Amino acid sequence: MHRTRLTASRTSPSSAPRTQLPSRCIDALRSVTGDAGLITDPERLLVYESDGLVHYRQQPAAVVLPASTEEAAEVVRITAHFDLDVVPRGAGTGLSGGAVPSAGSVVIGTARMTRILEFDAAARSARLQAGVVNAELSALAAPYGLHYAPDPSSQTACTIGGNVAENSGGPHCLKYGVTSRYVTALSFVDAQGRVVELSRDDVLRGLDLVGLVVGSEGCFG
Repeated sequence: MHRTRLTASRTSPSSAPRTQLPSRCIDALRSVTGDAGLITDPERLLVYESDGLVHYRQQPAAVVLPASTEEAAEVVRITAHFDLDVVPRGAGTGLSGGAVPSAGSVVIGTARMTRILEFDAAARSARLQAGVVNAELSALAAPYGLHYAPDPSSQTACTIGGNVAENSGGPHCLKYGVTSRYVTALSFVDAQGRVVELSRDDVLRGLDLVGLVVGSEGCFG
């Protein structure tokens, strides 16, 4: 048994996590996404206090729902300016606690980023936004005799962005492999609000940077 001595903490009000955002921050976020893309009402925030692992809960200070990469980048720049934690969230079906917010944080959800931007059956490839539902991609590919192999049990609800963050798998992955085998390029926003483009065609000194980001649970972007 390992024994440690505990000391009572003395947390000053200034160091405690903020539960409400400054009005200037709220106004700046609203200017990017509009009223439809900003949630600050406590009752509506209850939906975002946990993912599928409901044992762990923490209500965020706000939820922002950008509709594009550009909007997401601007949102992150604003939260960085106000020194706020951000937590990315897909459909919230995960069971690892990956989308559980920290106190005073801003959740950036992908629920409005649902566009399939390109689909090329001959090349067996697609380019899409992070909020596209997993099963929708297979439904689009089915008439061409194709399917998207990573198939979590929640695939009718979970999103591609969440699958990338968690490197999700399912029964088909026993034969075909998990999400990291099927992601060839990524566009994501880093902690400073910069858009980063990665491709497996651009290998840096033998490092698979796309593979590094897949499964990182949103810690890189």
